[in-house]
Amino acid sequence: MNAVMLGAGNRGFDVYGRYALEHASGLCFVAVADRNPAKLERFGAAHNIPVSARFLDWREAVRFAQDQQLEAAFVCLPDALHDDAAIACLEADLHVMLEKPAANTLAGTRRVLRAMDASSRVVMLGYVLRFTPFFQTLQRVIQSGALGQVVTMDWRENVSSMHYAHSYVRGNWRNVLESSPMILAKCSHDLDLLSWLTGLQVTRASSFSGLQHFRAEHAPEGAPRRCLEGCPVAETCAFYAPKVYLTDNTGWPASVISADSSLDARRAALGTGPYGRCVYHCDNDVVDHQVAVMELTGGASATFAMHGHSGEEGRTLRIDGTLATLRGVFSATKQELRLERHDVETALSGAGELIPIEAAPGMSGAGHGGGDLGLTQAFVEAVQQGTRADPTQYLESHLLAFALEDSRLNGGRVVDLERFRASE
Repeated sequence: MNAVMLGAGNRGFDVYGRYALEHASGLCFVAVADRNPAKLERFGAAHNIPVSARFLDWREAVRFAQDQQLEAAFVCLPDALHDDAAIACLEADLHVMLEKPAANTLAGTRRVLRAMDASSRVVMLGYVLRFTPFFQTLQRVIQSGALGQVVTMDWRENVSSMHYAHSYVRGNWRNVLESSPMILAKCSHDLDLLSWLTGLQVTRASSFSGLQHFRAEHAPEGAPRRCLEGCPVAETCAFYAPKVYLTDNTGWPASVISADSSLDARRAALGTGPYGRCVYHCDNDVVDHQVAVMELTGGASATFAMHGHSGEEGRTLRIDGTLATLRGVFSATKQELRLERHDVETALSGAGELIPIEAAPGMSGAGHGGGDLGLTQAFVEAVQQGTRADPTQYLESHLLAFALEDSRLNGGRVVDLERFRASE
C-alpha cells in the first residue's frame, strides 16, 4: 500500500513511519508533507522519498497522491487542519488514517463525518486504546455479562505533571483556539471507550473544570520568561526546561522539540522555541483539571475526572454491576484488572480474581500499551481486505466532548445529549 504522510512529527515519524520501516506489511510511504523543513528532510531521508515528492504544503501532497493514484493518506497535522485535510483526502479517493480529533469544532466534525459517509474509502480514527490488550480484555469481561447490568462507572485519567507541562502548557495542545479543548484533545480516548466498552450512550451530562496552577500568578519570584535566562529556582523547579530536554534521553519528550536530536540543537530550540518557556509564562488556556457527571442509557451513571498533576501517567477505573465489581489500572508500570464477585466468599476474604491480560504476538512493549502497533496494523488490514467500519461510531465521543465543553463554559449546566445531537 503506497501512502502519503501529512505531518511528519511525533506520530507521523515515530509511530506510523516506524511501523512502515519495521514491518513487512506492505505499507510504504512514497510522499510526505510538513511545514517544518527539518522534519520533512528527516522523514524523506528515512523513507527514501525523492525531493519531488516532499511538500511544505499538505494540499500539494494530496494533489500529488491523487495524480499518482496512491492508496492512502495518514493525517497527522495540527488539530485545526484535521477536518480540511481529511475531507480533501476522501475527495481524492484515498483511504484515511486520521489522528484524533476528527476536527477541533463540532461543525468541523460533522463535515468530516458527512464526507466519510459519502465515501467508500476506509477511514480510521486514531483511537489507539481500542487496540490495546488491556482495553480489549476489559471489553470482553463487560460484554460477557460477568458484571451483570452495569450500574455505575468511575473513571480517572491521571496525566503526569511532566506530560501536562510538555504538551498542554508549552506544547501544541496548550491553547484552545490553536488546537482543541482539553476534553477533546486528551480525553476523547476515554469518552470513546465509555460507549465502546459498555454499549451505552450518555443521555445527560454536566462538567466543571479550571486552570488552577500553570498561571502567571504562581510563577516563582524573579522567574524569567525563558528558563535559560537565569531562573533563580532552576535547581528546585520540576519544570526547568534543561532538566526535561537536555539529558541523555533523546526520545520523547526531547524528540519533539527539535528534528535534530543533538544537544546543541536541543539547547538552541529551548532558546527560541516554545519548549524553553517558563511554564508560568506561557499562552496556555486549556484546563488542568476537569470532572464530568453523566447519566447513561438504561439508568446507569458515570463519573469522569482528568487532571494534569499526577506523579505517574495512567488511567484508573472502577465499574460496578449487579453481579460484580471490576477495578482496573492502566499505566506504563502496571496493567491490572481485578474482578470482585458479589458473593459471600469474596465479601469475607476481600480477595478478587485477577483477569489475565495477554498481548497479541509482537505487541508487547509497543507504544500506548500495544495500541500504536494494533491501530496501524488494523488500518493496513482494513484497506487490504476492504473492510469499512460505520463512520458514525466516531461521532459519539466528539459530540460528548463538545457537550461537556458547553457545560463547563456555562457554569456546569446539564446538557441533554439527545437535543445536543439534534442541534446544528
